[in-house]
Amino acid sequence: MPDPAARNTQIVALAMIISAITLGVIGYLIFAGTVPVPEESRPLVGGAVGIAAVLDLLIGIWFFSKGQSS
Repeated sequence: MPDPAARNTQIVALAMIISAITLGVIGYLIFAGTVPVPEESRPLVGGAVGIAAVLDLLIGIWFFSKGQSS
């Protein structure tokens, strides 16, 4: 019988990876000027969202590998 904790960990990992993709798209839209952000703060806001996307992806990958090893 599969371990429910491992299954829950994989669900969290999937949610984190989907969130990272969403944040990455939003960061790109901010840099492209599609999302209305003042020109002078666009690099700061887009960069912060991009960094959050990368961290979210790394945490999601960590959860996924943790769920596989359990």
